[in-house]
Amino acid sequence: MNHFLRALKLSFRYRWSIAGAVVCSLMVALMWGASITTVFPVVESVFQRKTIPMWIDDEVQKAFERRGQLQQEIAELESQLQTSSADESGWMKSDLRKKQDFVTAENKAIEWFTGMRPFAQRWSPTTPFGTLLAAMAWLLLATIFKGVFLILSCLCVARVANGTVKDLRRIYYRKALELDQIRIDRMGTSNMMTHLSHNMMLVSGALTMFYGKSIREPLKMITCLVIAAWISLPLLLISLFVVPFGAILVNRVARGMKNATQREVQGIADIFETLIETFSSIKTVRIFNRERTERRRFKENSTMLYRMALRMRFYDALLRPTTEILGIVAIVVSILAGAWLTLNGQQTLFGITISQRPLSPAQLMLFYGMLAGASDPARKMSEIVNVLVRGGTACEGLFKCYDVPPKVCAPEQPTPIPLHSQELEFDNVLFAYLPYQPVIRNVSLKIPYRQTVAIVGGNGSGKTTLVNLLARFYDPHVGRILVDGVDIRETNPRKWRRQIAWVTQDSRLFQGTVWQNICYGARDPSDEQILNAARLAQVDTFLDALADGYQTQVGEGGSHLSAGQRQRVMLARAIVADPRVLILDEATSQLDGHTEQMLHESALPFIRARTTIIITHRHTTISLAERVLVMEDGRVVCDSTPDEALRSSPRFQFLFAKSA
Repeated sequence: MNHFLRALKLSFRYRWSIAGAVVCSLMVALMWGASITTVFPVVESVFQRKTIPMWIDDEVQKAFERRGQLQQEIAELESQLQTSSADESGWMKSDLRKKQDFVTAENKAIEWFTGMRPFAQRWSPTTPFGTLLAAMAWLLLATIFKGVFLILSCLCVARVANGTVKDLRRIYYRKALELDQIRIDRMGTSNMMTHLSHNMMLVSGALTMFYGKSIREPLKMITCLVIAAWISLPLLLISLFVVPFGAILVNRVARGMKNATQREVQGIADIFETLIETFSSIKTVRIFNRERTERRRFKENSTMLYRMALRMRFYDALLRPTTEILGIVAIVVSILAGAWLTLNGQQTLFGITISQRPLSPAQLMLFYGMLAGASDPARKMSEIVNVLVRGGTACEGLFKCYDVPPKVCAPEQPTPIPLHSQELEFDNVLFAYLPYQPVIRNVSLKIPYRQTVAIVGGNGSGKTTLVNLLARFYDPHVGRILVDGVDIRETNPRKWRRQIAWVTQDSRLFQGTVWQNICYGARDPSDEQILNAARLAQVDTFLDALADGYQTQVGEGGSHLSAGQRQRVMLARAIVADPRVLILDEATSQLDGHTEQMLHESALPFIRARTTIIITHRHTTISLAERVLVMEDGRVVCDSTPDEALRSSPRFQFLFAKSA
């Protein structure tokens, strides 16, 4: 539960709401106990046709009579003690001390009732039915006040729980954006969505339970137990002998519940993964008639989640009757012990003094009422344990996700990154996604400022990984990457990336308008910059076909635009950024030959004005490059001009000779 404690620590910023919830819970507990105590005046006085003052007078008279009887018994014991043998004197002295304690209790009772008499005579009703009316009015008022404080408590708890989860979501999202790319790739979108949705819901439920019922119900139970202890503490302790057994059982069930919750969270992540993959590739599913396969996969995941849910319900169901049985056992034990004492007029049980004064039927009934009042919160404790365990497990998953410090981060004292104007250098770079499986092998090369370089090679040759390293999404395991002589690992990666713009073949846009997606490339660009970028990227050529021009909504991922239109918007976004380094990763793969040619002509001055790295499989795009790097198995096997590569590089010839 250490991770849940961190969530609680985060919730302390809502300290006034927490204080309000605690105060309201305390008032609910007091009203709960007060409503149960109504049974005492009803049974003790009303059903005997007495008013409260009359009942007090009777109790005083009974106390005087019991005290007199006890004093007489004490005198007889003292007389017998003088002539008793050594064997008899031991138990006689013990009996004498008990009776002296009983006399002290009767004196206190006389003092208490005598002090209450003036107040009762002045304020209590003068008839038995009036006493009943007052008791019922007190019960009604206590219930109303309890309801009001319960509502206020729920509002305070809701503010704490929802506010804390809002903060947790914000923190998690920020941390997720800072995670290493490898960790993001391994976690997958489904796990991250599970953390932001299902896990956050479990944390919200746990916080609501912690500041709500886990405070309110124990306070209600404590209130009832305190009143029961006031009646007879020894009898209460005898009744609660089952508590240790209940604690052991709850602990064992909580362990099983934690394991089941972890599996349930993974099951939900699998469900999300299936949904994301299916609906993002729905055309592929349909064209190959694989609907049945996807239904089967979804059914398997749903069945596993169903089984986990059943296991959770099993543990929940196991706790409830168990706590209820233990509560009934406690009440049965107390009823048997209390009834034996009352029916036999005894004050001791097995040699243990249960009460200093004889228990009346009304007191015993109030004692049972308090035990019953404590058993209801105790029964609800099973629900509290369930929710808190699940919330703690969810917190563990959340914090484990972003507690790992990112490896790609700014050093404590970062070196200022220069504005790129000289050269980029890869110095003996080696990198592997998996141990002992390098994808970049000892690459060394230099790219002068404003040079346009094309990186070509087969799939898996390391082209995209090389530019991933340049953008510092990953750090090389061996070697360095230098910008104008400065190792980028010694700089702040955010400041270095401000000099980079990237257009990928995965032409996905953000929800919003065409204009907003172009603006995404820079902070507060001017209208002139946006319009110029749109012109260079040939965005303006298809705006007439859109219903609202620049204000057309692009849809989820840009689904309202064609693939070629999306790529041109992405290129405009890169142009608005005005980068020092431009990376084009199959940036025109979705364009037809005529549109691509027009785009090359319009964007060529922009490309030539900065260091541009092009990853492509198209010969038409190679024509933009002044230099070609041919990669194979993570190595640069050819570094020359396009014409020289076509003449001397077998690998380049294999890739581009036919298209040439």
